[in-house]
Amino acid sequence: MFQALRPILNKGGAGRYISRAESAERLVPVAERHLDLLDAYAGARGAAGDAAASRLDALQSLLRTETGKVYETLYSLGGTAPTGAGRTAAPPAGATDAERVDALIAAERDFGASLADEAEAVHHQERTRAILLHNAARSGERLDALRALAADLR
Repeated sequence: MFQALRPILNKGGAGRYISRAESAERLVPVAERHLDLLDAYAGARGAAGDAAASRLDALQSLLRTETGKVYETLYSLGGTAPTGAGRTAAPPAGATDAERVDALIAAERDFGASLADEAEAVHHQERTRAILLHNAARSGERLDALRALAADLR
């Protein structure tokens, strides 16, 4: 959809939205990406020194909240969210805290871009789109915090 027309076409819910089932189907991989990123944080956190651990805990807590919103949306659409059962934390990427944070920066950058892409890829209902864009914006905030952490570790 042309971005200039989105505000006009979406006033009052105008335009063709994808169905609830289609939206739920498209949100399952989004929920899985949330779980993958949570695993990456857990892996980095598990190997982190005290200086980085508390900051990573705070960022991971924010991500858990956002993951909950995606799950809530999936359930409200009649979908089934992945449980994460049997998943384990990813092994830490890198030998030092700085290398692990650099790996998280790359993962967070890809994650945020994938959320923004999904929000614009199809005509999700506005609530779903708003959650995707909100989570993409929060990903950008976490990315800034990770960059600050990386600078402090160097």
